Amino acid sequence: MMKLQSFLKILLLSNIVFGQVTLSKEEVRNIANKIDSLQTLDSLNNSIIADFKLKSELDELAIAELEQQIRMQEDTIKLLGKKVTLVKPRWYEGKFFWGLMGGLPAYYIGYLIGKI
Repeated sequence: MMKLQSFLKILLLSNIVFGQVTLSKEEVRNIANKIDSLQTLDSLNNSIIADFKLKSELDELAIAELEQQIRMQEDTIKLLGKKVTLVKPRWYEGKFFWGLMGGLPAYYIGYLIGKI
Protein backbone atom coordinates (compact mmCIF):
# COMPACT_ATOMS: atom_id res chain seq x y z
CA MET A 1 0.00 0.00 0.00
CA MET A 2 2.94 2.27 0.67
CA LYS A 3 4.17 1.79 -2.91
CA LEU A 4 0.75 2.75 -4.25
CA GLN A 5 0.67 5.88 -2.13
CA SER A 6 4.13 6.96 -3.24
CA PHE A 7 3.20 6.19 -6.85
CA LEU A 8 0.08 8.32 -6.60
CA LYS A 9 2.02 11.17 -5.01
CA ILE A 10 4.63 11.05 -7.78
CA LEU A 11 1.87 10.91 -10.37
CA LEU A 12 0.11 13.91 -8.85
CA LEU A 13 3.35 15.88 -8.58
CA SER A 14 4.31 15.09 -12.16
CA ASN A 15 0.89 16.15 -13.36
CA ILE A 16 1.12 19.40 -11.44
CA VAL A 17 4.70 20.11 -12.60
CA PHE A 18 4.09 19.35 -16.25
CA GLY A 19 0.75 21.14 -16.24
CA GLN A 20 -1.24 18.48 -17.97
CA VAL A 21 -3.86 18.49 -15.25
CA THR A 22 -4.34 21.45 -13.03
CA LEU A 23 -5.61 20.63 -9.55
CA SER A 24 -6.42 23.12 -6.92
CA LYS A 25 -4.99 22.77 -3.43
CA GLU A 26 -8.39 21.71 -2.15
CA GLU A 27 -8.63 18.90 -4.71
CA VAL A 28 -5.14 17.72 -3.78
CA ARG A 29 -6.14 17.72 -0.09
CA ASN A 30 -9.31 15.78 -0.89
CA ILE A 31 -7.33 13.21 -2.84
CA ALA A 32 -4.80 12.92 0.00
CA ASN A 33 -7.64 12.54 2.53
CA LYS A 34 -9.24 9.84 0.39
CA ILE A 35 -5.92 8.03 0.16
CA ASP A 36 -5.54 8.18 3.95
CA SER A 37 -9.08 6.95 4.52
CA LEU A 38 -8.53 4.10 2.06
CA GLN A 39 -5.31 3.15 3.84
CA THR A 40 -7.17 3.11 7.14
CA LEU A 41 -9.92 0.95 5.68
CA ASP A 42 -7.33 -1.36 4.15
CA SER A 43 -5.57 -1.82 7.47
CA LEU A 44 -8.93 -2.50 9.16
CA ASN A 45 -9.80 -5.04 6.49
CA ASN A 46 -6.41 -6.72 6.95
CA SER A 47 -6.97 -6.98 10.70
CA ILE A 48 -10.46 -8.41 10.14
CA ILE A 49 -9.05 -10.96 7.70
CA ALA A 50 -6.36 -11.93 10.20
CA ASP A 51 -9.02 -12.37 12.91
CA PHE A 52 -11.11 -14.58 10.63
CA LYS A 53 -8.07 -16.68 9.74
CA LEU A 54 -7.34 -17.19 13.43
CA LYS A 55 -10.97 -18.11 14.12
CA SER A 56 -11.01 -20.55 11.21
CA GLU A 57 -7.86 -22.24 12.51
CA LEU A 58 -9.43 -22.56 15.95
CA ASP A 59 -12.61 -23.94 14.39
CA GLU A 60 -10.59 -26.49 12.44
CA LEU A 61 -8.91 -27.61 15.66
CA ALA A 62 -12.28 -27.89 17.40
CA ILE A 63 -13.71 -29.89 14.49
CA ALA A 64 -10.74 -32.27 14.55
CA GLU A 65 -11.13 -32.77 18.30
CA LEU A 66 -14.87 -33.43 17.98
CA GLU A 67 -14.27 -35.92 15.17
CA GLN A 68 -11.79 -37.74 17.39
CA GLN A 69 -14.36 -37.84 20.21
CA ILE A 70 -16.96 -39.23 17.79
CA ARG A 71 -14.56 -41.99 16.70
CA MET A 72 -13.83 -42.84 20.34
CA GLN A 73 -17.55 -43.00 21.15
CA GLU A 74 -18.18 -45.26 18.15
CA ASP A 75 -15.37 -47.56 19.28
CA THR A 76 -16.84 -47.60 22.79
CA ILE A 77 -20.26 -48.54 21.38
CA LYS A 78 -18.71 -51.40 19.39
CA LEU A 79 -16.84 -52.68 22.45
CA LEU A 80 -19.97 -52.51 24.60
CA GLY A 81 -21.87 -54.46 21.93
CA LYS A 82 -19.21 -57.17 22.07
CA LYS A 83 -19.39 -57.14 25.87
CA VAL A 84 -23.15 -57.72 25.78
CA THR A 85 -22.69 -60.79 23.60
CA LEU A 86 -19.92 -62.15 25.82
CA VAL A 87 -21.70 -61.74 29.16
CA LYS A 88 -23.94 -64.71 29.93
CA PRO A 89 -26.93 -64.31 32.26
CA ARG A 90 -26.83 -65.83 35.74
CA TRP A 91 -29.05 -68.77 36.67
CA TYR A 92 -31.54 -66.49 38.41
CA GLU A 93 -31.81 -64.08 35.47
CA GLY A 94 -33.57 -66.54 33.14
CA LYS A 95 -37.24 -66.55 32.15
CA PHE A 96 -37.73 -70.10 33.33
CA PHE A 97 -36.71 -69.27 36.89
CA TRP A 98 -39.06 -66.31 37.18
CA GLY A 99 -41.88 -68.24 35.55
CA LEU A 100 -41.41 -71.01 38.08
CA MET A 101 -41.22 -68.50 40.96
CA GLY A 102 -44.53 -66.98 39.85
CA GLY A 103 -46.22 -70.30 39.09
CA LEU A 104 -45.40 -72.13 42.34
CA PRO A 105 -47.13 -69.66 44.68
CA ALA A 106 -50.15 -69.57 42.39
CA TYR A 107 -50.34 -73.38 42.39
CA TYR A 108 -49.88 -73.53 46.18
CA ILE A 109 -52.60 -70.91 46.79
CA GLY A 110 -54.94 -72.84 44.49
CA TYR A 111 -54.11 -76.06 46.33
CA LEU A 112 -54.85 -74.45 49.72
CA ILE A 113 -58.15 -73.03 48.50
CA GLY A 114 -59.08 -76.47 47.15
CA LYS A 115 -58.47 -78.06 50.58
CA ILE A 116 -60.75 -75.65 52.39
